[in-house]
Amino acid sequence: MPGSITVWEKDPAVGGLTTAPIPDVGKLPLAFNFPAAPPYSSNPATAEFRYWNAAATLRRAADFWAASMQPPVEWNGSAILDVYLDRGVALQSKYDGQALNFYHGSPNGNLAVVVYSGASPDLLCHELGHAVLDAIRPDLFNRGLLETDAFHESFGDMSAILCALQIPTFCSAVIGETGQNFWSSSSLSRIAPQFGAALRMENPNLADADCLRNAWNDHPYSNPAGLTAAGPPGTVAANPHSFSRVFTGAFFEVLAGMLALKTGNNPPTPQDLQQVSCDMRDILVEALGQAPLVPGFYASIAGAMVTASLGPGPGRGPAVQQVFQNVFVRRKILPPPAIV
Repeated sequence: MPGSITVWEKDPAVGGLTTAPIPDVGKLPLAFNFPAAPPYSSNPATAEFRYWNAAATLRRAADFWAASMQPPVEWNGSAILDVYLDRGVALQSKYDGQALNFYHGSPNGNLAVVVYSGASPDLLCHELGHAVLDAIRPDLFNRGLLETDAFHESFGDMSAILCALQIPTFCSAVIGETGQNFWSSSSLSRIAPQFGAALRMENPNLADADCLRNAWNDHPYSNPAGLTAAGPPGTVAANPHSFSRVFTGAFFEVLAGMLALKTGNNPPTPQDLQQVSCDMRDILVEALGQAPLVPGFYASIAGAMVTASLGPGPGRGPAVQQVFQNVFVRRKILPPPAIV
């Protein structure tokens, strides 16, 4: 076994590889239970590589969330979370309240294309996000309310973005890709492009044009009662995956605003990206402890994030709070503040 292993940075379709320490999947808090570890392989086409890639990715992601200022101390009901990297044939991945479950599949029976959902750090960190949110707010899981279910999906995508920013080589790549225009479509904003391409082969309406979902979007909030249950990617529909893009877009716009405040007129550095990702994580987690469970949960959590962004704490203050307020109001998630 080498001293370090090779893993995907964010998604097999993006192609960036990096090195990671050999993961301790049983480390507390937020430990995992995997099937028996196979010998290491550096060949991305093998099951052995997928195992070590998943173990290292999930360890990195769990450590990121466990380092928050108000961290979850265990999964919902257990210190150890089961992980199944290939539960059978399907184009899906899911957290079911008990385990992280991944599959493999071929779109429309095209056996020349085989996608393993557990190979993508985006999907690994997305499903981990569901489990983290369930650990922090178990009352939000499977509520059958559109905005809580959609926020769960958004939190998964936010987890994929924030956890990707913990890799310095990927941060450098994003800076090279976006320069000082962080608020743009990039390999960071595009979630799970490999999986999205497979879904589009099944049905063009199941994914965005260049990925599964793109956090770089301008979707405003609309009352779900006036929306159809399904629609093309350019529209917002009244289902959790589609409606999640409203909150994820606002989150990504705020993240870009936080980075701009931190760097001013200077080019961003990987350290800047990592710092704002940690600041956003801490604001999110604190807000989750304050947001009441109501049918209009988007406004509830957005209002709690605006409050949490004032501080105290690093990366907070009146200017940061104004960024949160402006974005959530412009996107109609929050109403304009009352004029006194």
